[in-house]
Amino acid sequence: MYLQRGALDLRGQGRGYSRLFLGICVALCAPALGVRADGVSSTQPSGFALATDEPESAAPTEPAVHRDPTLVEATMLQPAPVLTPPQEIRPAVPAPIAAREIKTNVFGVGTFAQQVLGRPRWAAGVAAAAEIVPGLEARTRVTTDAGNLLGKSHTAIGVEVQRRTPIVTDPRVRGSRVGQLAASGSYWVPARMDLDTALNKIDSRLINDVLVIKGPYSVWYGPGLHFVDVDLLKAPRYPDGHEIHGSTGIDFKTNGDQWYGRTAVWGGGPQAGYQVSYGHAMGNDYVDGAGQGIASSYKSRDFNVALGLDPCPHRSLDFHFLRLDQSDVEYPGMVFDMDFLVTEAYELAYVLEDQRWCDRLQVEGWYNHTQFFGDAQSPAKRLQHPVLDFIRYRGHTAVDSTSTGYRTAMTWGEDAGPSLTLGTDYRYVRQELDEIASGRVGFQIFDDANSPIPKSRWANPGVFVERRIPVGERTTLKGGARVDFVSTNVIDDPTHLEKLGLQPPDDQSSLVEILGDEKLDRSFTLWAAHLSAEYELSPDWRVVLAGGHGERAPSLTELYAAEPFLLLLQNGLNTVAGDPELAPEKVWQVDAGLRCEKEKFRCRIGGFYAWYEDYITFETMRTWHGPPSGGVEQVNYKFVNTQRATISGWEARGEVDATPWLTPFAALTYTEGTDHTRDGAFATRRAEPGLPSSQIPGLPRGFFSGIPGNSTEPLPGIYPLDGRLGFRLHEPAPQPRWAIELAARIVADQDRVARSLLESPTAGFTVWDFRSYWRPGDRWLLVAGVENFADVRYQEHLDHRSPSGLSVFQPGVNFYFGTQATF
Repeated sequence: MYLQRGALDLRGQGRGYSRLFLGICVALCAPALGVRADGVSSTQPSGFALATDEPESAAPTEPAVHRDPTLVEATMLQPAPVLTPPQEIRPAVPAPIAAREIKTNVFGVGTFAQQVLGRPRWAAGVAAAAEIVPGLEARTRVTTDAGNLLGKSHTAIGVEVQRRTPIVTDPRVRGSRVGQLAASGSYWVPARMDLDTALNKIDSRLINDVLVIKGPYSVWYGPGLHFVDVDLLKAPRYPDGHEIHGSTGIDFKTNGDQWYGRTAVWGGGPQAGYQVSYGHAMGNDYVDGAGQGIASSYKSRDFNVALGLDPCPHRSLDFHFLRLDQSDVEYPGMVFDMDFLVTEAYELAYVLEDQRWCDRLQVEGWYNHTQFFGDAQSPAKRLQHPVLDFIRYRGHTAVDSTSTGYRTAMTWGEDAGPSLTLGTDYRYVRQELDEIASGRVGFQIFDDANSPIPKSRWANPGVFVERRIPVGERTTLKGGARVDFVSTNVIDDPTHLEKLGLQPPDDQSSLVEILGDEKLDRSFTLWAAHLSAEYELSPDWRVVLAGGHGERAPSLTELYAAEPFLLLLQNGLNTVAGDPELAPEKVWQVDAGLRCEKEKFRCRIGGFYAWYEDYITFETMRTWHGPPSGGVEQVNYKFVNTQRATISGWEARGEVDATPWLTPFAALTYTEGTDHTRDGAFATRRAEPGLPSSQIPGLPRGFFSGIPGNSTEPLPGIYPLDGRLGFRLHEPAPQPRWAIELAARIVADQDRVARSLLESPTAGFTVWDFRSYWRPGDRWLLVAGVENFADVRYQEHLDHRSPSGLSVFQPGVNFYFGTQATF
């Protein structure tokens, strides 16, 4: 009842937010058409609009002290010269706006190691296995959440996404499975693995940039196999005195009548700054390429505050607050829609530089809390899953999730020279999921039965060290190591866990029986290490080699899930059971890459190979056949380790300035995953009334499901060959006021599927997009385009496909228009 009352309160807030947003838009658009009272030219921070020709002092960007002066970020915008670095860089002076926002190159002009070291977080990455995606692309590509930005950017090769709704996107890095990704910054974790994601709570217009590390090549983010670090826009500083600026903008997409608006105000002085913004989005059902409506409506509101203070030279303090309210979000293909979601996030960062005892001290702390409530009663849901009506299913889910922690690091050395970093961090996660349902299967009636992820906690202290050493004039070595201690346990009331599952009360099982293990408290000791080398063949060509080892402890869902509906694979109604005896995932990975950065030609190619021990995958325990054709309507899975798996592939991209106004480009990504020990050493028998789940040695994995499988099988959820090809037309000027992009995304068939998990092949497709922008003046930006203008009906490999209901296909033709005014 408490959560249901919260849903009513949030809807009321949503109506208030709408009135507030419209009022602010009207108020800000009027001065944008004129001039400011003080006569100062207007600008905006990166991510809210594009670069202009206005004075650098008006650019409210974060301090440039750790931003390499040659850093240029990937956008669709064309072209800009490399700026001469300033002679003196002080923490309170913002970076030149043109250096940050507009560049023809997709890949930049500096080495990737310099770009990564230039980020405010001093995030650790290597050129062979990392990408930086600028938040600026969100404006020209009209993206929604942070995952959607990664999916639409041509920069993020090796990153695919599962588009769950227009505002909820789950990124997959080099074939990573759902739940494997560590999204850092404030260490975001999904509250419910099949609904929200690690990145969907962050609006892409609030992002400075996103660093994607495609392997165990960082020690800054805790234990993990891949990492995504989101750097939010910070409060500006103005060395020449106090300034105030603002912007307001609105976008519209025709497919689904999707509206998005954001209003922002920012300002400050030499030692302090602020930034406040509000965003509002809403949409209806979209239509696929065959004219079939897909239930995907949503309402979303977010409020963001960034405050900054430099109390004295060489010291800075930055604070972020984010509030997200979403309601009436329909998830096509999933069992549950979301009635409401509320997230509140806080982040505080303190940086101390140029001290006698260290060159840099960085301390960060964060607290994220998410609650949401959903149900499975919508008519559209029953069209997607007719079996829900057959069993008279009525259900709702309630989730409460908290993530908090800190990171502190001390560094000695310089960006371009030798450096040593020592640090420690701590992460604490607490999660609880209730899934309450009523219905009947034959003569078995269940009423208010719970299939939860019990209230549980995950604690992780760790220590790390990193070293960077230039060797001669052409070679740079970089390495790091960390040790982590992870402990987990169920902290729920034991009396709540005695009767669980969708059976009559007398036939229900306890949590211990479902999981098949009485020992629920676990502890893990994990370690990671990496080493990379970059060698300069010539001023234009570089070779990068990297190798590393990483480990990841099982998540709370993988350990303790008591058969909730978690649609983690493409087929049907999946329930998943955890296993408290899961071993940590371990990976050994190598990368090799070649990079060229000429004035008119940029390219990079690379390959990788990763050996996994105890890779966490799924075992099919049972299938349930239902009407109307007697096909498989529901599958019971269990998380399980496979002893040996490999994931390998290659990536390439390039572009050339054929003329001052024409830039063709191309990118290609291929990933292949294989489970080499699919048979395993045992088969899991599902819990039955009075009989706990058990592992039967000597039988092949999945034996009790009756679905045969080979001893070697492709890993599930691996995307097929994915290519992008196109060109950009742009004004032949250092600061182009217009640009046009035509691009095709060409995806091959995927027939390498995990048949023992009932994964289905997916047909290939080609989708064409047209994008453009125009700046008629310094204060106006216009964007327009059309996605999938050939109106192709296509399905991504991870999209849900129903054996008897409606399957999920991606949107058909979608025109979009947007405008933004600044003052």
